[in-house]
Amino acid sequence: MKNNQEQPLEGELIGLDIGEKNIGVARISTFARIAEPLETINANLDAFTAILTAVKEHDAVAVVIGLPRGLDGQETAQTAKIRQFVSEFSKKTDKPLYLIDEAGTTKEAEKRLTSNPSASIDSLAATIFLEDFVSSDKQSLMRY
Repeated sequence: MKNNQEQPLEGELIGLDIGEKNIGVARISTFARIAEPLETINANLDAFTAILTAVKEHDAVAVVIGLPRGLDGQETAQTAKIRQFVSEFSKKTDKPLYLIDEAGTTKEAEKRLTSNPSASIDSLAATIFLEDFVSSDKQSLMRY
Protein backbone atom coordinates (compact mmCIF):
# COMPACT_ATOMS: atom_id res chain seq x y z
CA MET A 1 0.00 0.00 0.00
CA LYS A 2 1.23 3.42 -0.89
CA ASN A 3 0.69 5.90 1.90
CA ASN A 4 0.37 9.07 -0.12
CA GLN A 5 -1.52 12.01 1.36
CA GLU A 6 -3.15 13.59 -1.67
CA GLN A 7 -5.84 16.07 -2.53
CA PRO A 8 -9.29 14.50 -2.96
CA LEU A 9 -9.90 13.11 -6.42
CA GLU A 10 -11.84 15.22 -8.89
CA GLY A 11 -13.34 13.81 -12.05
CA GLU A 12 -14.57 10.44 -13.26
CA LEU A 13 -13.76 7.24 -11.37
CA ILE A 14 -14.12 3.69 -12.61
CA GLY A 15 -15.23 1.03 -10.12
CA LEU A 16 -14.47 -2.68 -10.44
CA ASP A 17 -16.27 -5.52 -8.69
CA ILE A 18 -13.99 -8.44 -9.47
CA GLY A 19 -15.40 -11.94 -9.28
CA GLU A 20 -14.29 -15.38 -10.36
CA LYS A 21 -16.10 -15.19 -13.72
CA ASN A 22 -17.14 -11.57 -14.18
CA ILE A 23 -15.92 -8.07 -13.45
CA GLY A 24 -18.61 -5.48 -12.91
CA VAL A 25 -17.65 -2.03 -14.17
CA ALA A 26 -19.25 1.23 -13.08
CA ARG A 27 -18.38 4.90 -13.10
CA ILE A 28 -19.04 7.92 -10.96
CA SER A 29 -18.33 11.61 -11.22
CA THR A 30 -16.88 13.04 -8.03
CA PHE A 31 -18.83 16.20 -8.81
CA ALA A 32 -22.32 14.77 -9.41
CA ARG A 33 -21.77 11.79 -7.07
CA ILE A 34 -24.17 9.62 -9.05
CA ALA A 35 -22.83 6.21 -9.95
CA GLU A 36 -23.78 4.43 -13.16
CA PRO A 37 -23.37 0.74 -14.00
CA LEU A 38 -21.49 0.33 -17.28
CA GLU A 39 -20.76 -3.24 -18.25
CA THR A 40 -19.70 -6.70 -17.17
CA ILE A 41 -16.38 -8.04 -18.39
CA ASN A 42 -15.54 -11.73 -18.66
CA ALA A 43 -12.75 -12.17 -16.09
CA ASN A 44 -11.29 -15.09 -18.03
CA LEU A 45 -10.54 -13.04 -21.14
CA ASP A 46 -8.17 -10.10 -21.47
CA ALA A 47 -9.79 -8.17 -18.65
CA PHE A 48 -6.96 -5.65 -18.32
CA THR A 49 -7.45 -4.41 -21.89
CA ALA A 50 -11.21 -4.07 -21.41
CA ILE A 51 -10.73 -2.19 -18.13
CA LEU A 52 -8.14 0.14 -19.65
CA THR A 53 -10.55 0.83 -22.53
CA ALA A 54 -13.26 1.84 -20.05
CA VAL A 55 -10.79 4.06 -18.18
CA LYS A 56 -9.83 5.79 -21.41
CA GLU A 57 -13.40 6.09 -22.75
CA HIS A 58 -14.56 7.82 -19.57
CA ASP A 59 -11.35 9.79 -19.03
CA ALA A 60 -11.16 8.35 -15.51
CA VAL A 61 -8.71 9.86 -13.05
CA ALA A 62 -8.57 6.70 -10.88
CA VAL A 63 -9.87 3.16 -10.44
CA VAL A 64 -11.63 1.94 -7.28
CA ILE A 65 -11.60 -1.81 -6.68
CA GLY A 66 -13.82 -3.69 -4.27
CA LEU A 67 -11.90 -5.77 -1.73
CA PRO A 68 -13.77 -8.78 -0.34
CA ARG A 69 -13.14 -9.89 3.23
CA GLY A 70 -14.52 -12.49 5.57
CA LEU A 71 -17.46 -11.90 7.92
CA ASP A 72 -15.13 -10.69 10.66
CA GLY A 73 -13.10 -8.49 8.31
CA GLN A 74 -10.33 -11.05 7.90
CA GLU A 75 -8.36 -11.65 4.72
CA THR A 76 -9.60 -14.62 2.67
CA ALA A 77 -8.43 -16.55 -0.38
CA GLN A 78 -10.57 -14.22 -2.52
CA THR A 79 -8.95 -11.18 -0.86
CA ALA A 80 -5.55 -12.54 -1.88
CA LYS A 81 -6.74 -13.06 -5.48
CA ILE A 82 -7.97 -9.48 -5.69
CA ARG A 83 -4.72 -8.15 -4.24
CA GLN A 84 -2.80 -10.17 -6.87
CA PHE A 85 -5.06 -8.80 -9.62
CA VAL A 86 -4.48 -5.23 -8.39
CA SER A 87 -0.73 -5.82 -8.23
CA GLU A 88 -0.70 -6.99 -11.87
CA PHE A 89 -3.06 -4.23 -13.00
CA SER A 90 -0.92 -1.55 -11.34
CA LYS A 91 1.88 -2.47 -13.78
CA LYS A 92 -0.42 -1.74 -16.73
CA THR A 93 -1.73 1.70 -15.75
CA ASP A 94 -0.46 4.95 -14.34
CA LYS A 95 -3.87 5.76 -12.84
CA PRO A 96 -4.13 5.65 -9.04
CA LEU A 97 -5.76 2.46 -7.76
CA TYR A 98 -7.85 2.41 -4.59
CA LEU A 99 -9.19 -0.53 -2.62
CA ILE A 100 -12.47 -0.33 -0.73
CA ASP A 101 -14.24 -2.84 1.47
CA GLU A 102 -17.10 -4.27 -0.57
CA ALA A 103 -18.98 -5.85 2.35
CA GLY A 104 -22.72 -5.88 1.78
CA THR A 105 -22.60 -4.57 -1.78
CA THR A 106 -23.96 -7.75 -3.40
CA LYS A 107 -27.05 -7.80 -1.18
CA GLU A 108 -27.69 -4.11 -1.83
CA ALA A 109 -27.12 -4.70 -5.57
CA GLU A 110 -29.75 -7.46 -5.53
CA LYS A 111 -32.25 -4.94 -4.10
CA ARG A 112 -31.38 -2.37 -6.77
CA LEU A 113 -31.62 -4.90 -9.59
CA THR A 114 -35.41 -4.62 -9.61
CA SER A 115 -35.23 -0.91 -10.43
CA ASN A 116 -32.41 -1.35 -12.95
CA PRO A 117 -32.98 -4.75 -14.60
CA SER A 118 -30.68 -4.02 -17.56
CA ALA A 119 -27.62 -3.78 -15.27
CA SER A 120 -25.70 -6.76 -13.97
CA ILE A 121 -25.43 -7.51 -10.28
CA ASP A 122 -21.65 -7.06 -10.58
CA SER A 123 -21.82 -3.59 -12.13
CA LEU A 124 -24.46 -2.54 -9.60
CA ALA A 125 -22.22 -3.70 -6.75
CA ALA A 126 -19.46 -1.50 -8.19
CA THR A 127 -21.84 1.49 -8.20
CA ILE A 128 -22.55 0.98 -4.51
CA PHE A 129 -18.95 1.05 -3.34
CA LEU A 130 -18.18 3.95 -5.69
CA GLU A 131 -20.91 5.96 -4.00
CA ASP A 132 -19.46 5.03 -0.61
CA PHE A 133 -15.96 5.95 -1.78
CA VAL A 134 -16.82 9.47 -2.98
CA SER A 135 -19.04 10.23 0.01
CA SER A 136 -16.35 9.36 2.55
CA ASP A 137 -12.86 10.46 3.49
CA LYS A 138 -11.44 7.07 2.53
CA GLN A 139 -9.72 8.30 -0.61
CA SER A 140 -6.34 9.08 0.94
CA LEU A 141 -6.35 6.01 3.18
CA MET A 142 -6.98 3.22 0.72
CA ARG A 143 -4.61 3.88 -2.16
CA TYR A 144 -2.82 0.83 -3.47
